[in-house]
Amino acid sequence: MRRSPDRILRLVSFGLGALTALFAAVELANTAAPEVPVEPSAGDDPLQEELTRCRTMTPEDMNTDTTCRAAWAEHRRRFLGLPADNTEEE
Repeated sequence: MRRSPDRILRLVSFGLGALTALFAAVELANTAAPEVPVEPSAGDDPLQEELTRCRTMTPEDMNTDTTCRAAWAEHRRRFLGLPADNTEEE
């Protein structure tokens, strides 16, 4: 009966070691083949072409470029499914 706690400690330490090895193997498998993001093609959509250009700008340049700000606002409007702002009709 005296060896029972020693045996339990050995089993727990072996289990923790195996669990650590499993996590390390999973992490190595994830870093071995990193995902390559797929760039969506702009196609015929001029908004996508403008957004592609705007993505390369610095935040300082973005504050002064009204074309990019308008493109992002239109993209946000489309993404959220909001109705078009037709102020020209008034």
